[in-house]
Amino acid sequence: MSALDPVDRLVAIEEIRRLKARYWRFVDTKRWDDFGELFAPDAHFLDHAAQFGAEGAGAIRDKIAGALDATFSVHMGHQSEIDVDDAEHGRGIWTLEDYLVFPPGEVTPESPYAGASLRGWGHYVETYVKLDRTWRFQTIDLYRLRVELGTLQATQYPPVA
Repeated sequence: MSALDPVDRLVAIEEIRRLKARYWRFVDTKRWDDFGELFAPDAHFLDHAAQFGAEGAGAIRDKIAGALDATFSVHMGHQSEIDVDDAEHGRGIWTLEDYLVFPPGEVTPESPYAGASLRGWGHYVETYVKLDRTWRFQTIDLYRLRVELGTLQATQYPPVA
């Protein structure tokens, strides 16, 4: 592990924070081509609670797009802990809160949350690699501490007097 100049280390940390911000924004706005560009070609993704994973940038993009394209989602990341190992490698842990509303439909093994809402809390444990002067995700492991499933209910408005 080579020591980085403190300014270079801080710049790397900020670039990695921006990488993660784009990750969540691209998921929530369904910008799947841009989302796929955030990963190293040989990246690895695994949501341990759901046993939902993929290998390789294209496969990660396609699998997450397939699961979330018709889903309303809001992802919020908090409390980043980022370590820069050297000029091309880093590690991070992020606290996560997310909210998803799945489209209605029949509940199947491929669509287990049809018509439900999900709130989740947990941590992303990640590694990063710098390729062609750009930080990318090398590995993402999502560990959920808690998941709450709900059904969507509407109320009558205006209220009946």
